Amino acid sequence: MNQNLSYRFPFASYPALRIVLLLISGICLASLYFSFSLPVYLGIFFGTLSLLIAIEYAPASKFFLWKSAISNVLYLLLIIAFGAALMSAENKNRQVLQMETSALELYDWEKVSVTGKIYSRGRSTSGRNIYEIRVTKTTFPENIVWHKNYKIRLYADQGAYQVPTNHQYIEAEVELYEFPEKRNPHEFDYGAWLLSKSIVAHGELVKVRNSYQGSGNSWSIIRQNILYNVDQMFEHEEASLAKALFIGYKKELTEDTRQAFSRAGLSHIMAVSGMHVGFIVAPFWLLIPWLWRWTWGKYVGLVLLTLLLFSYAGITGFSASVSRASIMAWLLTYGKLFQKIRHSVNLLAAAAIILLIIQPSDLFDVGFQLSFSAVMIILLVMPEAQRLIPIRYRYNRVGGLMTIILISVIVQLGLFPILSAYFGEFSLMGPIANALVVPLLGVVVPAGLLISISGNWFGYISGLISVPISWSLNWIGEVAMHAGGTSWSYLTVTGINGWLFPVWLLIVLITASIRIPTIRWKLLILFVVAANIMLVDILIEKSGDNRLIVTVLDVGQGDAIHIKTPLGKHIMVDAGRWSPGSNSGERTIIPYLKHQKIKTLDGVILSHPHADHIGGMPDLITEIPIKKIYQSSYPYDSRLYERYMSYADSLDIVIQTVASGDIINIDPSIRLFILGPEHGPAVSSNINNASVSFRLDYEDTSFLFTGDAEAGQERHLLNQYGNFLDTDALKTGHHGSKTSSTQLFIDQVSPEITFTSVAYRNRFGHPNQVSISILSESGAKNYFTSLSGALIFTSDGKNIGREK
Repeated sequence: MNQNLSYRFPFASYPALRIVLLLISGICLASLYFSFSLPVYLGIFFGTLSLLIAIEYAPASKFFLWKSAISNVLYLLLIIAFGAALMSAENKNRQVLQMETSALELYDWEKVSVTGKIYSRGRSTSGRNIYEIRVTKTTFPENIVWHKNYKIRLYADQGAYQVPTNHQYIEAEVELYEFPEKRNPHEFDYGAWLLSKSIVAHGELVKVRNSYQGSGNSWSIIRQNILYNVDQMFEHEEASLAKALFIGYKKELTEDTRQAFSRAGLSHIMAVSGMHVGFIVAPFWLLIPWLWRWTWGKYVGLVLLTLLLFSYAGITGFSASVSRASIMAWLLTYGKLFQKIRHSVNLLAAAAIILLIIQPSDLFDVGFQLSFSAVMIILLVMPEAQRLIPIRYRYNRVGGLMTIILISVIVQLGLFPILSAYFGEFSLMGPIANALVVPLLGVVVPAGLLISISGNWFGYISGLISVPISWSLNWIGEVAMHAGGTSWSYLTVTGINGWLFPVWLLIVLITASIRIPTIRWKLLILFVVAANIMLVDILIEKSGDNRLIVTVLDVGQGDAIHIKTPLGKHIMVDAGRWSPGSNSGERTIIPYLKHQKIKTLDGVILSHPHADHIGGMPDLITEIPIKKIYQSSYPYDSRLYERYMSYADSLDIVIQTVASGDIINIDPSIRLFILGPEHGPAVSSNINNASVSFRLDYEDTSFLFTGDAEAGQERHLLNQYGNFLDTDALKTGHHGSKTSSTQLFIDQVSPEITFTSVAYRNRFGHPNQVSISILSESGAKNYFTSLSGALIFTSDGKNIGREK
């Protein structure tokens, strides 16, 4: 009893765990909070190191009574500074890389010729081919040749230019795109992701001039041979799944298949990672007792293990997930060989240290987080969870099946915050689906990979082995489709509170220390504190923000504006653009609303029925409940307009026509006055001049929205409302066209702020130079989504400001 009460966690047994936690702290500080330059962090590191050495070797005296404590603090600071320096160095390298390749920016939207080697292929969710190329030669217009090496990502339609899978080298004409920036608050930062992979350009594959295989016996050629052998042995659907299971080649899987596996909690079996590496290494572990008997057995085993893992990483393309898993497997197997397996948590931490030193930004990669979190959760919780299995079953086949189910439950629950935050969905069928599938994979993956590599070497035997593998593949596919094909197989999760992560971590740690009372009670106290902070944070968040917030989303050449009222009501003004195969509702508006935890729209105001203003309505109506739609009474003949009207009718959404003089009552804290169009028949055949224009007032501040109103409607508004048009902020008409924002109108409105929703490149030449000159001379602060991305304006009732 006394031992338990005086128990202290044996930190000395886990040096790697301590180091990795400090390293992570340093990386986070440099990346998220203190973006100092590399020399600053290096100065802190070497300064701390010098102090530490001086204190360690200083003679003992009364002054150094606190020598041990000071040394410990300096040690902590040293590792943190090292992590920060690593992150800063990586950021510096990216900046240097961008500067060295900045010449490419001068040729945005122009055609250039590139020569290089294809090192990665893929397929986008829209079905387009993706090629990542190491460029060695670039030819710019006027035959300017540039021999700078860099990486580029190219996109091509499937039917247009598809480079044969066994061709590695390419000479092609490409159109360079502008390097992507984060355009909306909720969006994935695609540009930052490209830079994290050292890709500094992207564009369209216009024409393949030449491609060839190249010489040598590289990993990519071996990989292509494996893919060819799989196609020969299995039917098409089975082959696409086999490629994903054996070597992580998921490019031939349909979006429906990917979604079914995800919702069934089985997506991890198609991402070659720790489990697959475990299946490959498992047969090797059977040899370990035999290797122990031989003097040099451990070292021979280590060499064989290294070759095995390196070869598997090679044929899977040295993906990040396999590299992580291979390092973990190597260290854990090393621990088994040299009888140090009891320190598996320490070995896992050592693997993380190696990877973070190589590339510290991996810390923010979802694959890295899922891989290490899953293994750590298993190592911490599984020893206690196995006690739930009755002793009579624990070590037989029934116990093995129960262990698989337990592992699945533990991993799914343990990863809940990460899965929910990144993917917005959480599988409920995962434990059952994994119990039905994972036992098969232990045989299917090694055997399938073996016959895929050997091809026809074993002749009849290979064909014989492929039959049960084919049955297994069919079974796995059926389980995924049935388990993930229903609405109750998964939960949709939005709005994860940041405090959920420490709360969840403490639950895991409490479970792991359930039989260590001293630690358990300390963790329980921390859990109660963290849980209460989370609840307070949620209450503060739900108490609301009494500001008016106007978010002008960047949807390119179109309009989509979200208004959050002081009492928490939500209004959308227009719904962006439509184009073949895509629309702003699906791509931008719905993800934004879900990111903002908005489950219902209290109103949608549609200025007019052009496709760049109602483009996202069909998707928006079917995805987000809408209480009422406000629009003009003027009919419009288009399939898109008829489609959204039909959807609204089928869902019993009220459509209210509005005109000049009407007032929309959604939130009593604001006043929303409709200024146009006029009642009665349209006064112009130009539907732009029948735009729903309105003024929004919140206490002493005001906004004016004019849709695509042109000079005709602006004149009418001037005649009808005069000084009432004088507002603080103006949404300019018709994307900055020369037909809008006339001098008389801008003079009367006299805005302090104007904002224009417009694409950077568009075939209309918006914004027009005449309009820009009028806006510039007005003295207002003028903003354009084409330059700034999404614009967020807030009003406290006294002043309007812009959030950045």
